[in-house]
Parts: sequence; C-alpha cells; structure tokens
Amino acid sequence: MAIASYKHEDVQKIIDRALEVQPQEGLTHDDLLAIGAEVGLSRGAVERAALDVREERLTDAARAHVVSRRRRGVLAHALAFFAVNALLFAINFLTTPGEWWVLFPVFGWGLALLLHAAFGLSASVSPRRLNRARRRLERQPAQPGSAHARVAPQVESVRVLTSDPEPEDADRESPAKRTRLRRSWRAATPKAGP
Repeated sequence: MAIASYKHEDVQKIIDRALEVQPQEGLTHDDLLAIGAEVGLSRGAVERAALDVREERLTDAARAHVVSRRRRGVLAHALAFFAVNALLFAINFLTTPGEWWVLFPVFGWGLALLLHAAFGLSASVSPRRLNRARRRLERQPAQPGSAHARVAPQVESVRVLTSDPEPEDADRESPAKRTRLRRSWRAATPKAGP
C-alpha cells in the first residue's frame, strides 16, 4: 500500500475542512506545539509562526481601527457641514433672500469635505500610523466584541524561546522582561517588504 503525500496547500485545505466539520473552541499553545511536534516541526518554528500570526492579527486589527476612526471623522465632518450650512441657508433666506452669500461657505467647506472624504475613506494606512495604533491596542484593555478582543487573549499564551531557561512561575514575569523578550524576538526576525 502506497503512502499518500500531500502538498502544503492540500494540507491546509484538509485541516481547514476538518475544523469546519469538527469545530473546536480553540487550541491551547501547548496543543499547537504538540501538533507541530507530531508533524516534525521544531518548537521554535511553531512559536515563531504563532507570534507571526498574532502580529498579523494585531496589525489587521490596528488597520481596521484606524480606518474606522477615519470614517467616523468623515461622518462627523459631513454632519457638521450639513447642519451648519442648513442654518446658514435659513439665515440667508430670512435676512437677504435675493443675495445668495451662503454659496461661498458651502463651496469652500464642501471642497474641504471632499478632500477629507477622499483621505478618510481610503484604506491605505501609513506604517507610522499603523505602529502607533498597534501600540495603543496593545496597551488598552480589550472591549468585548471589538477587533482587539479577538487578538488580546493570545498575547499571554505565546512565549518566545530564549537561550535562558524560563522561570518556573512564568506568571510572575515582570512586564519589563516580557517587553525585552518581545523586542529581542522582533530584532531577530527579518523584516518583510521594502
């Protein structure tokens, strides 16, 4: 009997379909490491991959946060535009109906609103703004139902392998040490893109 061999893409599809048929609440980090060891992956490779996935999810949540804030800003600007200009139109109509001076602020402010909408409704986010949003999401506690809430539970479950043995009571690690570990991992990880 021949042993079947699967391509990487096929393995992903098989696992995805198996999880659809038999959904789980999620896997613990130890379960993930055990699965990796079972298929011949090193512990360090699985942990690096888990951290990469967490970073991608955090980046996606930060991007969604920035874009949603921009869109709310455009909406607030549009509401202010319509409310103020409706008031100005009413004042213009009641005081000087033959002279339409209200058109000057409408056109000027309308141009500013169009520019704001063009910027605010775009999906592109600068790397600097994205990093700032990521730091803000890492600092603040997760609100139930937010994009950050789907990323936050994984923060403490992934540990970085170092050459030093981990302390027996890992829950008592200082935040400064966790920050140093995170920074050392980021420094050792090659940057993607130009």
